[in-house]
Amino acid sequence: PGGGRWAREFKSPNLQVDGISLRGGSILQCSQVGIGGYTLGGGLGYSTGAHGMALDNLVSATVVLASGEIVKASDSEHPDLFWALRGGYVYLPAQLPHVVEAINAWRKVQKDHEAILCVFTLDPDGNPYVTINGISNSTKEDGEAGFKRFFELGPAKVTNAQIPWIEVSNLSNAFNVIPGNKMVVGAHIDVFDLPQIQKSWDSWSEIVKKAPASALMYEFYGYKRVAKVPIGQTAFAQRHEMMTVLCAFAWTDESFTSEARDKLLRLKSVISGSSSKEAQESLGYVNYADPFCTLNETDEYAKKIFGPNYHRLQQIKKKYDPKLVFNKWFAIRPAH
Repeated sequence: PGGGRWAREFKSPNLQVDGISLRGGSILQCSQVGIGGYTLGGGLGYSTGAHGMALDNLVSATVVLASGEIVKASDSEHPDLFWALRGGYVYLPAQLPHVVEAINAWRKVQKDHEAILCVFTLDPDGNPYVTINGISNSTKEDGEAGFKRFFELGPAKVTNAQIPWIEVSNLSNAFNVIPGNKMVVGAHIDVFDLPQIQKSWDSWSEIVKKAPASALMYEFYGYKRVAKVPIGQTAFAQRHEMMTVLCAFAWTDESFTSEARDKLLRLKSVISGSSSKEAQESLGYVNYADPFCTLNETDEYAKKIFGPNYHRLQQIKKKYDPKLVFNKWFAIRPAH
């Protein structure tokens, strides 16, 4: 369903079958995300290591064309259009060096069914802390064994539980109901070390003085299945193993509104500051690239997002939407 959200579709009786789960289980960790945008933008999430991205598991799609015609896109029907579509542990700040060290040690032995989110956020009393959300699609015992090193750091709070996959996708819904303004951007990194993370922590600490509900999240999924897919097999071009970071601002102080975008992009630069040139120049994971898709008049950002697949997308755009009826997000200009 193009307008459906994972929260609703997960509850469908047709999907509540033992041994079957939607690839939405690989959704970041938010069941409020729309199915269409999540999938067509890639679809990273908890089970990416085991099954790849959502778009790489897409079998077919029913599409409304710019002409109003409804068609089915798959490997056998409108294959060109189908190609184009597939585009916790809580620690105190003083423990950050040990957390970074533990994450890097875990990354060396990370299993496909494991994922970690490292989040900087404030507690209800306004105190900063570091949270490790470890997700293992396994038994509780196997999960605890896989993340044992984080328990041994002596976190201020530990919550371990075995829960249904559908509930995993609800873990971060709270951010969606925070009142006020919100703005997000992504970053890519290929260096995760203490000096760089400390700079990111310091920058985030300044932001939350005016936007206290803001969070910074490092996402450690298994990216090997993403990277092994040839870059030309789908329109999605971010086929690398760089780590994804989400910067999420939330604020009610209107005096912060005029400076929010600049501060968000500055934080993005700090986060990728020690990484490769490719990482620094990346717009971040495409589904987090909101600040750029609204400034796309020249296709500069679309070209960055789709890389070597951009020109083929232009030909497909010319065939199916020559008048640019669909002109939102990273709209592709039809070939001449």
